[in-house]
Amino acid sequence: MLYDYYKILDIPRTAGLNDIKKAYRSKAKLVHPDINKSEKANEIFIVVGEAYDILTDENKRYLYDIKLNYIDSEKQNAERKKHYYGSSVKNDSFTSASNAAFQNEYTNFSKYSYKEKTDADYYKKSPFLYNMFFACGMLLGFIIIIVTITGTLKNYWPFPFVLISITGGILVKEGWKGIMGKKTILSRTVKWFRK
Repeated sequence: MLYDYYKILDIPRTAGLNDIKKAYRSKAKLVHPDINKSEKANEIFIVVGEAYDILTDENKRYLYDIKLNYIDSEKQNAERKKHYYGSSVKNDSFTSASNAAFQNEYTNFSKYSYKEKTDADYYKKSPFLYNMFFACGMLLGFIIIIVTITGTLKNYWPFPFVLISITGGILVKEGWKGIMGKKTILSRTVKWFRK
């Protein structure tokens, strides 16, 4: 558990070294086990000593302030969620067992409630559009191949420009695979001609 050492010493977070020392002396006099006969005086005195050790060391205080600011921001987020979602949200920065169980149930629910669409789903929805997509891709691929090769042969542009025809070849290949992958009239016709 992280104590708020500033509240323990009753000082603001902007307190200087002299203020911390004065606050520590006054608190130590009140909670010292020799003076205070309470059962928890020893524990409280140890916490006051920890507060003094951390707040007087510059590096330890810097790290402590980062942790404290993080916890404060988590509490503010929990308050915002509580305000937004209502009183069903607990005001704690860590998940409890019931929240973890809810998260587990939600994850399992979301796995089965949403199914990503596949090519078969798109094909079943509209076979004509599905095949036209691949046919247009093949047509574009053929146009790229023809234009780049003829333009290079007629010296409209330099020879390395012919490498663009590789993208046209990829479009033709992928379009062909897409059309042949589904059993349609077009794919049956193409297979019939291949025999």
